[in-house]
Formats: sequence, structure tokens, C-alpha cells
Amino acid sequence: MMLAFMPSPSDMGVVMVVAVLLFGKRLPEIARQVGRGMSELKKGMMGIQSELNSAIYSNDTQMSSYSSTPARPTNYYNDVDDRDEQTAPKFEPPPAEPTVGETTSPSSRGI
Repeated sequence: MMLAFMPSPSDMGVVMVVAVLLFGKRLPEIARQVGRGMSELKKGMMGIQSELNSAIYSNDTQMSSYSSTPARPTNYYNDVDDRDEQTAPKFEPPPAEPTVGETTSPSSRGI
């Protein structure tokens, strides 16, 4: 899946030519700054992930020490039985209008 987004060698060549034209002698300095930025981004993501994991696992240990029953599963989509089904009202067509041959007097309707 990851290979689908990899640029081809010709694409990389075009990017390199554009980078040399735009940055010239400053290209190594800019590449270093980009590398440092990516490194800081990875460190930040690892820090966030470790904080999240520690919060999740410390919460699980606290919950298990308070109760002997197992915790509720995280997949709440299986609890569909608790909800009522949506229903639409039944369609009833309007009463038919009388045709040309029918009479509409009260005596013909049995009134």
C-alpha cells in the first residue's frame, strides 16, 4: 500500500532540478532543517503516543482494582438492540374522485 504513493525516479529528478533552481547553494542547509523538523515531529508524535498509552493503561488498572466485573467492551456498535427501530407511516392513497359516469347525489351514496 505504501508503494503506491512512492514517486518514480523521473518525478524525483524533476523535484531535484526544481530544488536546485530555487535554493542553489543553500540546498544542504535547507535539507538539514527539513531533517531536523521531521525528527522533532517524530519525537513529538512518540511523546503523545506514550502519554496516551500510559493514560489508557493506568485507567485500566484503576478500573480493574475497583470492580471484579470485566470492563465494558470498547465496541459499542454491538449494542444496537437497545434502540427502537425507525418506522415510516403506512402510505394510504387519497380517496378516488368520482368518474364522469357516476352521480354524486346523496341518494346514490346511500345517505
